[in-house]
Amino acid sequence: MISRRNFLTGLTLSGAAALLPRPLTAGSGDDRLLISAARKENGSFVLVGCTEAGATPFEIPLPGRGHATTISPDGNTAVHMARRPGRFMLVVDLGTGTLSDMVNAPAGRHFYGHAGFSPDGALLFTTENDYDNARGVIGIWDCRDGYRRVGEWDSHGIGPHDLTLLPHGGAMAIANGGILTHPDSGRAKLNIADMRPNLTFLDMRDGSFLRQIELPAELHKNSIRHLDSGPDGSVIFGMQYQGATTDAPPLVGYIGADGTCTLFDAEQTLTPQLRGYCADVAIDASGRFGASTFPRGDRIAIWSLPDGKLIELNQVRDSAGIAPEGHPGGFRFSTGFGRLLTRLAGTDGAVAEGPDQRFPGLAFDNHMTMLERAL
Repeated sequence: MISRRNFLTGLTLSGAAALLPRPLTAGSGDDRLLISAARKENGSFVLVGCTEAGATPFEIPLPGRGHATTISPDGNTAVHMARRPGRFMLVVDLGTGTLSDMVNAPAGRHFYGHAGFSPDGALLFTTENDYDNARGVIGIWDCRDGYRRVGEWDSHGIGPHDLTLLPHGGAMAIANGGILTHPDSGRAKLNIADMRPNLTFLDMRDGSFLRQIELPAELHKNSIRHLDSGPDGSVIFGMQYQGATTDAPPLVGYIGADGTCTLFDAEQTLTPQLRGYCADVAIDASGRFGASTFPRGDRIAIWSLPDGKLIELNQVRDSAGIAPEGHPGGFRFSTGFGRLLTRLAGTDGAVAEGPDQRFPGLAFDNHMTMLERAL
């Protein structure tokens, strides 16, 4: 029971010579690489890797606007997904920082922008729209056979935007945003009046349905968009409200390892500032803290988990993606103005500020991924 508190068209690799990146410079000595889609000053889109030393060891042109990146369990490969209703996904060799493959969505499908690897790295799962049948699907790709399409599962909802694989490989959580779209209508939202978002859990072994959580009826216009999972199997989720701007819906929620769902209401008094839009969410390495970004409200937030207490709210212009660091309490945030910020939440609830980097000429998109190893 939920309560407010407890609760490439036409592109192939051989035809993509114009998309070849600058190669990665080996031996850079940086321990971590932050990967994000970005827009350049000339309006073109790229996938870029940024180091803590302020370098950009690779920059791969994209055929359109990108969205989110996922990294293989062995850290050797990144897959970057097109933004809805795009049809391309890029496979990047992280040893060289070069494009190794480009794959299209099959006929009758487009991507929603997110993907995840199976724990053994053998399969890739992608969120997709079966648009002629008005249903969401999870595409399944064989990573060891040239990213060959091998099947799909029903997402049990409309508009599966994001997914996260829970620890130990037992289940997958899917954010079915509830918004019906069709490429013939561009990015238009076709069913706001009767949309029904949900969080669905599938068995990773065969895609069978495990359970589903729906928001209360009065929140049916609160599209569940983004997810992250903690080390204990908990899930944080962010929402984007499709109703009146005068409404004050919660924009962040949490499902504990015990299955209890909580909608964070600490932000209720802040809703006019947040403008109904959460762009990204993350859980730290310890599972004790969550983070979220609100670009329309120019805010970043850090929460204690599982109680949803707001422990930090900062004004950050056009906040965008979040990448948890490898140590407890650590988060990196990106912005649409080329900044990378660091925050560290302590066990006492205090939040310290870390380095603030700037990458002129880059506007980072809404998601960011961290590679925790030396190049």
